Amino acid sequence: MLTGVEHKSVSPVFVGRATELDTLRRALTEVRTGEPRALLIGGEAGVGKTRLLEEFTAEATGDGALVTLGACVESGTEGLPFAPFAAVLRTLRRLLPEEFAAGAAGQEGELARLLPDLGEAALARSGEEGTARLFDLTARLLEHLAAARPVVLVVEDLHWADASTRRLIAYLFRTLRTGRLLVLASYRADDIHRRHPLRPLLAELDRLRTVQRLELPRFNRAEVAGQLAGILSAEPDDSTVDEVFARSEGNAFFVEELTVAARSGCHAGLTDSLRDLLLVRVEALPERSQHLVRLAAEAGPPPSTPCSPPSPGSPRPTCSTRSGPPSAPTSCCPARTATATASATPSSAKPSPTTCCPANAPASAASSPKHWPPTPPSSPPTPTPPGSPATGTAPTTPPKPSPPSSAPPPRPATGTPTPSSSPSWNAPWNSGTASPRRYAAPCAAPTTPRSTPT
Repeated sequence: MLTGVEHKSVSPVFVGRATELDTLRRALTEVRTGEPRALLIGGEAGVGKTRLLEEFTAEATGDGALVTLGACVESGTEGLPFAPFAAVLRTLRRLLPEEFAAGAAGQEGELARLLPDLGEAALARSGEEGTARLFDLTARLLEHLAAARPVVLVVEDLHWADASTRRLIAYLFRTLRTGRLLVLASYRADDIHRRHPLRPLLAELDRLRTVQRLELPRFNRAEVAGQLAGILSAEPDDSTVDEVFARSEGNAFFVEELTVAARSGCHAGLTDSLRDLLLVRVEALPERSQHLVRLAAEAGPPPSTPCSPPSPGSPRPTCSTRSGPPSAPTSCCPARTATATASATPSSAKPSPTTCCPANAPASAASSPKHWPPTPPSSPPTPTPPGSPATGTAPTTPPKPSPPSSAPPPRPATGTPTPSSSPSWNAPWNSGTASPRRYAAPCAAPTTPRSTPT
């Protein structure tokens, strides 16, 4: 009858969180001495805040503490007013009827604004005076109930709290001075954006001596393996641990959902609840952000081995990881990419990586001089050729100047640069004084070298 119904698979083993659990235990020990304490527990959705609180409250109940739980309820842009405190006071009234009646004696009408079970609410005082009196009555009632035994008050999902609940939380944290009361409040850290109303409150509460803040990190690989072992009731193999850890990135809720999907044979690898949860968060984004998320999903994860610079002494790598012929100008000279793509290179004169970039030229090419670009007839001694050593020094024996000739110089081959009348044309190739027309065309060697008369 239940065929096809999706079953949750929560880990029966509490994994990790040893440091955070010890912090909560120390806080409860201090509370037993009569000093109230408060802790703010933050973490992303699904990281394990509720599981940590459940583990601690079960342990505290076994040690004789009284635990009461309330949660903020999301309702539009603002949560329901005083929702967690209504649940907390209702639990305390049920568990401690006599102490509650004694502490609320004569103030039932005003406290009914928080707990309607006390009867009809009295006419509230106007303005800040009425709010301040309600907050003070609530604090005094909690101190009275925590006078004889430790009381652990848990408020979950503080990121959904309305303005009234946030103000009451801040009032309790600042004014509680006596009583065996431990207040624990959890919130989603990934929902606290820059303009979230809870953000300034957290910053203000961090300054109080009696308040401590805990941030829950994600699980590491060993903790994910322990969680899988608890769910599967067997030690998982390394490949399963690697796959689940890579996909969940240590989020405890994702680990559970992915394990359920794997055991049920889901081809997509996601349960219906996890898919719906992720889509709801995506659909809450602006339209342009949703478009970027879809593009990132289509592209897939980044490569596992990103490009890195070569180590000293290793061969020079190519400048581009795109597929294509190695002689393409875009994979050889990044500085000339824009100009090379603008001017087409003839198929018969495609440059190679060693002839395009002087930095890519081998040592043998550097030792043999090349007369390129061609020197005009009336030029002084031949400048430093492109294949000269990196020091830029001229040869010890300069070549003889060419005699003047009335014959015009031969036309350069197609696709080769034409000498300009600018004086910078005669500067060395690597002198840094580039002519405006130096990179007017791809760097291909002339098909017909210039002959020098003897």
